Amino acid sequence: MPNLDSLKKLFNYQTVFTVTVFLLVGLAIINLVSTNILATQGFAVSESETRTLKLEKENHQLSVKIEEAARLGSLEAMAVQSGFVRSKSIVFAPTPPTFASR
Repeated sequence: MPNLDSLKKLFNYQTVFTVTVFLLVGLAIINLVSTNILATQGFAVSESETRTLKLEKENHQLSVKIEEAARLGSLEAMAVQSGFVRSKSIVFAPTPPTFASR
């Protein structure tokens, strides 16, 4: 038969209270550390979002510059500056009709 007096001495109120306090303090420390880690990661995410927005804005500006450079008027001006001239007559080369043969 087990010795119940030794178990009562082992699990008295003071021991249970002390263990409970240590557990609560440990959980509070774990909570603080995890909250700090999440806050730090939040700053990293915020910095990444800011950089992403900056890159998207730069990408939009570059797209606008590309569209401006690709307009026909600007292409014609660049061709004239390069020495190209507009053709006076257009020559069409006749092509024989195509048909399937066996």
